[in-house]
Amino acid sequence: MRIGWLLVASAVVSGIAEASPAGQAPTSPALGLASPAEPHAIQATKSKADARDGFTQALAASYIALGDLYRDGKTTAAAAEAALAYYRGLDNPGRPAAIYAVISPSDLIGVVKDAPADPFAASELYLQAASMGSSEALMRLGDLYREGRVVAADPKRAYLFYDQAAKAGNADGKLRVGEMLARGQGVARDTGKGLAMIGALADAGNPEALVLLGDLYRPGGQGMVAMEPEKALDYYRKAADLGYDMAKLRVGEMIAIGQGATQDVQAGLAMIEEVVARTRNPAGLVLLGSLYSRADGGVIAIDLGKAFGYFRRAADSGDETGILRTGEMLARGRGTSQSYQAGRAMLTGLADHGDTFALIALGDLLSDAAVAPVDLPAAVTSYEKAASLGHSDALVRLGDLYSRNGAIASDPPKAFAYYVRASQAGNLAGKLRVGEMTVLGQGTDRNVAAGLAQMNSLADDGDADAMNLLGGLYQRGIGGLLPANPATAFGYYSKSADAGSVMGAVHAGEMMVRGQGTARDVAGGLRLVKAVADAGNSDALMSFAALIGDGSTGKVDASGAVLAYEKAAALGRPDALVRIGDIYRLGGTIPADPAKAFDYYRRASMAGDETGRLRQGEMTARGEGTRQDIPAGLELVRQVGISGDPYAYVVLGDLHLSGAVGPVDGDAAVAAYENAARQGRADALLRLGDVYRDGKGVPADGGKAAEYYLKAVDAENPAAGENVQN
Repeated sequence: MRIGWLLVASAVVSGIAEASPAGQAPTSPALGLASPAEPHAIQATKSKADARDGFTQALAASYIALGDLYRDGKTTAAAAEAALAYYRGLDNPGRPAAIYAVISPSDLIGVVKDAPADPFAASELYLQAASMGSSEALMRLGDLYREGRVVAADPKRAYLFYDQAAKAGNADGKLRVGEMLARGQGVARDTGKGLAMIGALADAGNPEALVLLGDLYRPGGQGMVAMEPEKALDYYRKAADLGYDMAKLRVGEMIAIGQGATQDVQAGLAMIEEVVARTRNPAGLVLLGSLYSRADGGVIAIDLGKAFGYFRRAADSGDETGILRTGEMLARGRGTSQSYQAGRAMLTGLADHGDTFALIALGDLLSDAAVAPVDLPAAVTSYEKAASLGHSDALVRLGDLYSRNGAIASDPPKAFAYYVRASQAGNLAGKLRVGEMTVLGQGTDRNVAAGLAQMNSLADDGDADAMNLLGGLYQRGIGGLLPANPATAFGYYSKSADAGSVMGAVHAGEMMVRGQGTARDVAGGLRLVKAVADAGNSDALMSFAALIGDGSTGKVDASGAVLAYEKAAALGRPDALVRIGDIYRLGGTIPADPAKAFDYYRRASMAGDETGRLRQGEMTARGEGTRQDIPAGLELVRQVGISGDPYAYVVLGDLHLSGAVGPVDGDAAVAAYENAARQGRADALLRLGDVYRDGKGVPADGGKAAEYYLKAVDAENPAAGENVQN
């Protein structure tokens, strides 16, 4: 057995008063899984009080390390009790000046793999260590409740523990208190006071404080105090000059993506690679993996194979984020051969230990039909467990499940309730969804002014997602409640782009090409969109393809559009296959080719795209581009409707009226349209009005027709009003 350290001690642990004269909490030595390889003895020349304090610090640190093992699921109750019995045996006031071997828990009892996490036992040990005067134990408790990793997140409780640590002189405690004050997390927001606390530490040469200041000024950061990338980069550089590697990673990232400095991808990546090569820092590996696989594309070309390699290396070092990302990519077959079960097992291993990020990733995987058959109960359970542990993103995910039509029935009130809970937990996405649904009157009473005010408040704080959403609302308008205002929309998108949002740049570029809300600038707008598309952003590729394929640029380039859609499909966008199918189905500058269209729809369907499955079913029922099979085609269309897409019932009604699947069946068409109308499809109400106006498959009935058209008007379909008057 390796002895972690030796301390000369002569006193019994008896609480904070004896262990910490004058109420000062000592700084505990590093202990636990990283204990020194060689014994370290403190010379026996200290006074009894000094020896007592040294022993108390070491014992408190042992309790903290044992708490860490409980927290991380690396010990059992029996093993931990054996360790505690040993530590209690050191309580021997009759042997002053004796040399006690205070051995780290990992050396004393070993590390158990895959034991259940026990946050309550961990908390109890941290509290005992805190009672011995350890401010580090207070920090552990604060971290536990702030991260919400194995206990329900509680920012207010976290702040209280950090505040106690800060008052005991702990620099990390002061840093966390300053941060939470500046961000308004767990305490009323006081940006000035928070920045002053962090600034004082930074002025004293604390590199973590400098990095935190950079984070607070960096665009896109949650709870940032101002959007000043140049200032953020300056803080990071000051910390890097002090030799702080995390700051060097931040500097490298900002240079690579051109944030706060002239973009130099190679120089930025080289800075990150240098830190990784020198330190084997898993955070650097994860950062590199993220840069090469960013969902928003960023400005670095996506290379999923390279990203997987970086994540795998981080995982092999035991880094939990590396394990999580590796599991996701394995399960989805991104950057490596797909191994769904192996990837799912990696995520489950983390989730079973209460890792909320893994629980959310597992929920995402289990609810993604493009990867494997959906397991909705398991997905919801995973999200609920993460939510119960205080991770507010899980509440947003649950809201998303119930707010969209998909494998689970849409339930706007339930979705709104989840978003409200996320909002109350301080989640920006939750606040944004609440504002949006309040504007639209979905799941709650409509209040346009209140909803817009909430979204504008987020936009004013620099939230690019809020800017993009507001841009979309003003671009489209909302019936007679919010008139479309292209200039205002363009302003929001431009501001979002300035904040570093690639989607803000894409939307601004689209409006420039079309001359909406700004002077038309086809070349400039295409440059904006293409720059993001060339970096591998699938949304930008979809946008670029649409712009060149629909004539927005002044000419139609269907072949170029197909190439861009193919690239988006290769990045996991099955809806791009649907767009290509549409091009070949409708024809134009590329001749119509129903067989080729059907094949693209079939591929999209196999990748989990419901629109692809719908088109496949419709063409199968009609015998268009494939051998006709009416029952199979109609069943495919019905299954899409059952899965939650009400438009499928509109298509089903159209098929029954078309005569292409047998004699016109007005009753079946009416039943299908009614089903779609009950799920909010105003176009189904128009179809019903047409059926009864024209007497197609049912007796003509002008009164019923007018009734349906009026219902469509109430559903805010402007085209209905014209039919009412004809």
